[in-house]
Amino acid sequence: MQFSMSMTLPAAPADVWNTLTEVARVSQCIPGCEDVEEIERLSSYKAIMKQKIGPFKIEVPADIIVESLTEPSHVRTRASGRDKFTGTRLAVVLDVRLMPQEEGGGSTLDLQAEVDVQGRLASLGFGIIKRRADQNFEEFEQRLKTMLEAC
Repeated sequence: MQFSMSMTLPAAPADVWNTLTEVARVSQCIPGCEDVEEIERLSSYKAIMKQKIGPFKIEVPADIIVESLTEPSHVRTRASGRDKFTGTRLAVVLDVRLMPQEEGGGSTLDLQAEVDVQGRLASLGFGIIKRRADQNFEEFEQRLKTMLEAC
């Protein structure tokens, strides 16, 4: 499954980039993301992702690897893990691009996600999973905007 989202942010690209690279801080904007552990700064992390999707509650311990990083405009990460209760396996590749807005001094953040779901959760189908992903992206956007406005 592929998802994409673009958001306009009320902060300069440098400020957004600084927030994005403070992983413990930006993880607070990600719905269901808990217990973030930095293994190696801007390289390797662990986290637990908790979600309720349809009738399933999943808790996925995830290993997160930063595959590429071009400061201050691009990061590509890969996360994978398995929920021990449902057997659901998740693998996510997230491509994030940050660009200055032509007017107003703000930023545009583009997110592209490729999500592979295997196991019982996959039986729900694309529609239900996509709705939950859209809700998570909207919540992430609101939380990130609030965080940036407070700076």
